[in-house]
Amino acid sequence: MKKILIAMLAMAAIMACHKDDASKDDPMAERTVLIYMAAQNNLTYWQGTSFRFAESDLQEIHKGMKTIGNNNLVVYVDKAKDPVNSKDDHLPYLLQFCNGELRDSIPLDSTTVPCDPATMKTIINRAFTDYPAKDYGLVLWGHATGWRIRNDSIANNLARNRAYGGSNSNESSNGSGDKWINIPTLVKVLKSEGIPHLKFIFADCCNMMCAENAYELKDVTDYFIGSPAEIPGFGAPYDLVVPAMMEKETFYTSICDKYATNYNNRVPLAVVESDKMTQLSDATRTILEAMKARELPQYPNLSGLIYYLDYNLYDMNHFLMTYATNFDILAEYQSWKQAFDQAVIYKKFAKEWDTMKHVKFADFNMTEENFGGMSMFIPQWGLQYTENVRIKQMGWYYAAGYKSIEW
Repeated sequence: MKKILIAMLAMAAIMACHKDDASKDDPMAERTVLIYMAAQNNLTYWQGTSFRFAESDLQEIHKGMKTIGNNNLVVYVDKAKDPVNSKDDHLPYLLQFCNGELRDSIPLDSTTVPCDPATMKTIINRAFTDYPAKDYGLVLWGHATGWRIRNDSIANNLARNRAYGGSNSNESSNGSGDKWINIPTLVKVLKSEGIPHLKFIFADCCNMMCAENAYELKDVTDYFIGSPAEIPGFGAPYDLVVPAMMEKETFYTSICDKYATNYNNRVPLAVVESDKMTQLSDATRTILEAMKARELPQYPNLSGLIYYLDYNLYDMNHFLMTYATNFDILAEYQSWKQAFDQAVIYKKFAKEWDTMKHVKFADFNMTEENFGGMSMFIPQWGLQYTENVRIKQMGWYYAAGYKSIEW
């Protein structure tokens, strides 16, 4: 892939097809999609150099861009250093494709950390300002751990193993990274002046499809696409997904369908329509209060429920359906389910998925009836000083009634 990229850059220089040389009469692009590759971690080199997920996806992106038509595909790439060979191919750069051609290749500041909010603000603003379009999409490529948070302040948001990114400040490929960005901070970045409202955010990283994230992101994007579970290291099949992202109306169903089919339906996925998240939070507050009136415990029994990653992210539908059945409030559940189905407008069921954590499929019964495609946090004994407290930094905690039932 390195040789391919070098050849691509050389070809770009020879052809001189930079945006400044483009015809002034070029029509406005229909859509600009930025793939934000936070690869300053083991996704560049996994198990030494055995797996090169970033390079593999760049190859797929190069194939997929050939059929994107009058749309801009912008790729921000910041990889880790090669642990074997000392080369400069880890230096960050920006690529731009349009109508099946590489139009721009721009080297960037090599001292930046991809998950630093200042870096993200600069890159996202530049991509959408330099390559304007009628609407915009953002792909979050990297590591993720759902909503989890340490501190949502701008000054201290680079916390270990929280939310999105996973970048090593020393640019090494060891582990998942020591720098992360929390979702509330990411929202502040996306609300910055000069960054347009997004048509969609596609999280091609683990565990991002949770109620907490979808609620937090509702004001910056029309649609939120992702998986509640861990995803394969190779991520989305970009040769198929890149053209899908440019479809005017059917992009979200096409992204999910092509992603799931590529892995023989072993990746659970869901799509949220953002303007329905307030309705869902209201419905969740109502059913939780009804359960509390029937003595829902502070730490509910979660055995047998679908969970994603380390017993912290439980399937929202399965939890509420189970307790509604236990408390004989199925009418209330059906009312909640109606709001849920209006918010979660599309999903792909997976009976199981690839995992490197503690998920044991014998622990729960994964069925299409149980599966909602979106997780939610439920307070648990043993988390009194960690997630049970940190959840209070998320808007969902208040909107969905956790505070009112003293969770």
